[in-house]
Amino acid sequence: MCGRYGRHSPAEQFARIVSGKISARLLDNVSYNRPPGTFQLITLVDPETGVINLGPAWWGFIPGWAGDTKLAPINARSETASEKKLFAKSFEHQRCVVAADYWIEWKRGGEQKQPYAIRPADAQPFFFAGIWSKASRLPADHSASGEVTFAILTGEPSEDIAHIHNRQPQALTGAGARSWIDPDIDVDQGYEILREQRYSSYEYWPIGQRVGSPKNDDPSILDKVNIG
Repeated sequence: MCGRYGRHSPAEQFARIVSGKISARLLDNVSYNRPPGTFQLITLVDPETGVINLGPAWWGFIPGWAGDTKLAPINARSETASEKKLFAKSFEHQRCVVAADYWIEWKRGGEQKQPYAIRPADAQPFFFAGIWSKASRLPADHSASGEVTFAILTGEPSEDIAHIHNRQPQALTGAGARSWIDPDIDVDQGYEILREQRYSSYEYWPIGQRVGSPKNDDPSILDKVNIG
């Protein structure tokens, strides 16, 4: 799964990857320790104008008919997303990509789970494949009311990081990100992109337990630690 990630590269760098337009609403809130239930930078094709927009979206998928956030998954299994009632429409028509520089995963074992920072081997900014939905029926006092919300798609891990966790976010190459948000692709083509246009190799390193609290949000959480 993916329950924490970081983005410190500027929005303009991600905009260049997808040839997108940065929303005037964007608060470029650089964060090294991004938790769910917060606004993050995503890219989608505006269904009305066809423009590729980069802007804020709430991390936690809230279907348009939902009046609360009891159902707000942060991840969706890519293998079955097109078959699930909750995700099927979005998988087919409302795809997005989520800007990131790395993600955090916890490896089980011993008395305490060990966190790792993981990113593509080229160490460049990249996008996760995602799906989005507009939270049309939330109470007006909820921060996500009327806003775009999203979930990150996950899949089987690449061989080099399978020992850390049995799932990973679908980390797309630049070409894959552009293809994923193309409104003209169908479901089968979407699955082909997830198979063929995600990164195949990663670098990773153990980091300290401070990352467990989103209050700790500074570059030092990425410092490599010695685990013996």
